[in-house]
Amino acid sequence: MMWGPKLARTAQIAWTVLAYLFLLAPILVLILASFDEARFFRFPPQAYSIKWFEAAASSGEYRSALGVSTLVAVISALLSVVAGSLAAFALVRFDPPGKRWIEVVLLAPLILPLIVWAIALLQLYSRLGLSGTLAGLVLAHAVITVPYTVRIMYSTFERIDPVLEAAAASLGASPMRVARRIVIPLATPGLITSAAFSLLVSFNDVIVSSLIAGARWITFPVRVYAQLRSEGVDPITLAIGAGIIAVILIAAIVGEYTLKWSRHL
Repeated sequence: MMWGPKLARTAQIAWTVLAYLFLLAPILVLILASFDEARFFRFPPQAYSIKWFEAAASSGEYRSALGVSTLVAVISALLSVVAGSLAAFALVRFDPPGKRWIEVVLLAPLILPLIVWAIALLQLYSRLGLSGTLAGLVLAHAVITVPYTVRIMYSTFERIDPVLEAAAASLGASPMRVARRIVIPLATPGLITSAAFSLLVSFNDVIVSSLIAGARWITFPVRVYAQLRSEGVDPITLAIGAGIIAVILIAAIVGEYTLKWSRHL
């Protein structure tokens, strides 16, 4: 009688382990292959070296693209956090007419394919003279990152008791003082989580950037993608991919343990 639940539990654990192995196997292969000293992809590695990481770090093209991606990600994340937080606060506290439709519009970039947004923005930018400019690229990234901020900050503001804001206002605090002393401190974990997700989404974008960015503002993922298309998989690309994966995994682990990211999503 006891074998049934035990067998089901064992099968569940086995399937879970297999699922994780299936998802993580490509990442493990890429990381191990990036340390191979050979000039071509092979697995398993036969001799280990960090020379391809050094070559990636010394590449002027990759450093320039990394600088562009960092600049765009930081500015677009700031815009996304400010605009998305204000929108989420208004939706939670004021319950405006047509709230559901407003939410649909704000979250639309998560639903529609990015290629659709990229083509639409490209047509709009051609009329506004923003094609190939830094401002156009930043705004495009802000558009695709705002939904993450709205969703995260919506759940964050829902957990903040409005009685605290009302109590501060009843004691004579101005709206700005209430926001500065009550709302922002309580919403700080959500703000940091929103900024982190916006940075990651912006930095990893290829589809929108490949259509919006001009020759002067080529982002890091677009540079890597162009390298893959022109020369295929090379050791430097593997090293860059391993570095990006390491940064994202570290950020995800630190964010989950310190800010409980999953609670905000």
